[in-house]
Amino acid sequence: MSDYSFFLQLLPELQAYEAETGKKPAEIQSFAQWLGKRYSVSSTAGELESRLAWNGKGNGGKPHYTASNLITALSRYKMIYVKLALEGTPFETYDEFVFVLSLVFAGPYTQSQLIERHVQLKPTGMEVIRRLLRKNLITQEPSGSDKRSKVLHATDAGRTAFYETLSRINDVTDMVMAPLSAEERLRLLELLQKLDKAHRDVFMNNKKMELGELLEKFGVQRS
Repeated sequence: MSDYSFFLQLLPELQAYEAETGKKPAEIQSFAQWLGKRYSVSSTAGELESRLAWNGKGNGGKPHYTASNLITALSRYKMIYVKLALEGTPFETYDEFVFVLSLVFAGPYTQSQLIERHVQLKPTGMEVIRRLLRKNLITQEPSGSDKRSKVLHATDAGRTAFYETLSRINDVTDMVMAPLSAEERLRLLELLQKLDKAHRDVFMNNKKMELGELLEKFGVQRS
């Protein structure tokens, strides 16, 4: 007589798959991939917790507190390297470089669009734009649809400076990520995109929310 206990164990997994993905497993491959990911994560979480160290471990500290601090520290390490890479170029700061980058590859932008794209506060972003205008790396003209709005473009000098500097910045980025394997870099990208999507929505659409409202939005209870 056949033992159907294994198939009975699969039924709750099928229900969980349908609830999470909103679709029925029409073909085995997608369900198998989902199931493998589900169990690989749960089986390695304990191993990671025992292997990793973080501030206050075993004494109330949470791993994501340290992770958040490390994201900030990594950004500062990169800025130290970038400052060296920008020596002898027309760019004084990384913000100047990436503003021109956006205008070269994806522009033109209005002032507000460019500032928001790079998650800058308006006064800081406007100062970056003024410096670039003074150095003739970008230019501005009235928008065709709204004469009150200024549209920014990279000048020929700005494009030349950008391309002459790009390889230096790429080298710095490669150096920052050098300790990670190709697979680890992709995993990191996936996680950072997930975080960016949630917080960029707040930056773009909910700037005036109070801290209590933000905590509620992210489902975080006050300490």
